[in-house]
Amino acid sequence: MKKIYSLVGKSWTEFSIIAVLSFLGMFGKLGVSELQPLGSAAHAAISREILRRNDWLTLHWPYCPEFEDFYQFPPLFFWCQAICYKIFGISDTTSKYTSAFFGFLTIIGTFYLGKMMVNSYTGFLSAMTLILFPYFFRHSRKCEVETILIFFILLGYIFFILAEKYDRKFILLSGISTGLAFLSKGPPAAVVPLSIVIYYLITKQYKKLTDGYLWLSMLLSIIIPLFWIIPQIIYKGDAFYKKFVINQVLWKITGGDRPAVTLKQKILNYTYFFRVFFSYYLPWSITGLFGIYKIIKSRIQQFYILFLWVLIVWTGFTIAGYKDDYYLLAFFPGWAVINGFIFYHWTQKVKNQVVVSSGILSIIMLFVVLFTPIKFDKVRNPEFKELARYIKTIVPQEERVIIYNMYYWDMIALFAWYCDRGVTHPVTTIEELEKKFFCPQTKFLFIKKEDLEKFPSKIRNKMYPLVSCGRFCLLTNNKIESAKIVL
Repeated sequence: MKKIYSLVGKSWTEFSIIAVLSFLGMFGKLGVSELQPLGSAAHAAISREILRRNDWLTLHWPYCPEFEDFYQFPPLFFWCQAICYKIFGISDTTSKYTSAFFGFLTIIGTFYLGKMMVNSYTGFLSAMTLILFPYFFRHSRKCEVETILIFFILLGYIFFILAEKYDRKFILLSGISTGLAFLSKGPPAAVVPLSIVIYYLITKQYKKLTDGYLWLSMLLSIIIPLFWIIPQIIYKGDAFYKKFVINQVLWKITGGDRPAVTLKQKILNYTYFFRVFFSYYLPWSITGLFGIYKIIKSRIQQFYILFLWVLIVWTGFTIAGYKDDYYLLAFFPGWAVINGFIFYHWTQKVKNQVVVSSGILSIIMLFVVLFTPIKFDKVRNPEFKELARYIKTIVPQEERVIIYNMYYWDMIALFAWYCDRGVTHPVTTIEELEKKFFCPQTKFLFIKKEDLEKFPSKIRNKMYPLVSCGRFCLLTNNKIESAKIVL
């Protein structure tokens, strides 16, 4: 225990700088921007629905008939977000707390992983790699499920290193972390036990493969998700198998709605992450290669677990047909430690200057957060906050708003969160609009002003504006006893 305590202590200067910078980076000016479609707005509405229905077993996407029962992700993130709403209230800002909190913990965890593997200065540089990586913050400062997955995967590796260095019982906590990672985003959590087994094989530590603690750890990683899966099977029948295993997991493995068919598509699919890694992840994708070279040249065996972390995540997502550029964030804490290792060798002679400079940066960051109007996030749909309060009073809750020439999934996410209403599938032609909108029943149309201006006057003259704000306006086909509102 004294060794573990020494691991936590004796690096207060570096830790304090990391803690301040990561906290300010994650939570500073968090309420400036609105929630973005598709993911953030949808995830916020799904989390809010837990409290409304008091249903903690099955997730629900309100006003979305395609995913009324939402099995696209396991529930842990949404549970945490619902608890966050219960404590802090429901708003755009509090919707980002869970993701930002786990982003903060990920940076802190990266600091300690680097410290365990080399020393505190390496941990400091590893954490700084994450802090100076805007792409990581871009995904952390949203209502998204990535950072909770990344954190629990990272935690699994931290406990594995502790088990290797100090006490084999820590590997049980690695199994628990893996189980929680599965409850966060499913199969990617398998990277932890898989890399541990391969690590023991390539380092010829065969006896550890028969260690009871290792197998109990793996059993725990399976048991924890079963606390959610078994009740699903009991109360929902085959919904978990059909909607999560088939419609989500296997759907992504086979390529989703964009499978590779031609030879060119298959080549581009399998090389996708090379193009992404050496663009979105610069400059750390390049500097990390120097770290790999140094580690292999020095034959530092303990770093092989990080190599496996990177390799398995990369390979697993490459094999799966469906890809997104942020998937590689699942190994980035490990990559950050590889960067921290080479930065340690490059900068150890100027360590004090690096730490002092980072301390000054933390003070500047604090000043920027408290006293300047600088925004950390892009504001994309500012109109929805204003429009929502009027749409909720004008449009009956059961009425689905007709949308014209807009992306359905973005609109159904934004309307569910901001307006507490649903939308129809988009109408894309004037002929369709005349059939669906001009009828005896009162209908509501949401449209961009630029599209409305292209309509013939004979069509526009039959429409009655209700709310106008920024790029959008809401119209009805029948006169409503209320004045036109211009925001």
